[in-house]
Amino acid sequence: MLHAKILLLGIVLVMAAPGFILAERTVTSTDSGDIIASDFGEMQEYAELQKAQLLTKLKVAKSLSDRQKELVAIALSKDLEGLPLCSFSQDIVYREETKKSETRQVKVHENGMITDDKSRERMFNEWNYSPFSAPPTAGMDFSSAKLKEETSSSVTFRFKFNRKAKSKSKKVTELLGNLKRVARNLRYDLTVDAQTGAPKTLVLELIKPTRVMVIARVKKIRHEYIYEFDENMQRFTIPKQIVQFAYSAPTRGKVNEKIDVTYSNFDCTKPIRYMWRALTDSSGTRL
Repeated sequence: MLHAKILLLGIVLVMAAPGFILAERTVTSTDSGDIIASDFGEMQEYAELQKAQLLTKLKVAKSLSDRQKELVAIALSKDLEGLPLCSFSQDIVYREETKKSETRQVKVHENGMITDDKSRERMFNEWNYSPFSAPPTAGMDFSSAKLKEETSSSVTFRFKFNRKAKSKSKKVTELLGNLKRVARNLRYDLTVDAQTGAPKTLVLELIKPTRVMVIARVKKIRHEYIYEFDENMQRFTIPKQIVQFAYSAPTRGKVNEKIDVTYSNFDCTKPIRYMWRALTDSSGTRL
């Protein structure tokens, strides 16, 4: 049975902004590695490194031009684990009556913890919902990349799901494992600004109903994320996320769910600081 859940890695779009004062770097050691909290400039450098790595990976995208690969790399280089140290409101509305909708007051801490006003806490990489994140790019098959649509203002690229996708996160691994059951019919559509490469939308969708077992059938999976630039944070956020899934299985019957998640009332530490997991090289040594 496919458990249709959102599992999101943090996405940070770091934009150049003059006048930010560098903050002291702090390190919190955890069982899964060091958590770094540091200044805006350091996150810019991190994003540039991600872009360079993505351009290397996109060499297998034979159907894209160099300029198109650059646009994809710019947009996806914002898919970082980093989160700004902020608090905000999170409204979750379940359209299915058996679910409980709620409003949470959420806070990001520099030790890697996410807390809310209901006394719940978790590590940031175990978080199901975030205004700074979208489905993991680990699921994208770069070799399948192709141009879907192009206008004077935007370009949309399509990717198939990568069956060999891996992640260091247990929750992402769980999500990827579930999605592999319908991988042949999963598609990512990434829409970016035609001039700057800034992300506009990311949609993960099942393009047609798929049977995963003899008596279990997935009819719909659709995660939609729409990006907006936040002047105060000098970065893009995802103020609204829409998730839909429908499937049928003997133990659950027919399930048809739609979840709307919206965010507001952002209040961030000044100067802007970010929390993320320490970078390591191929040997596992911290950079």
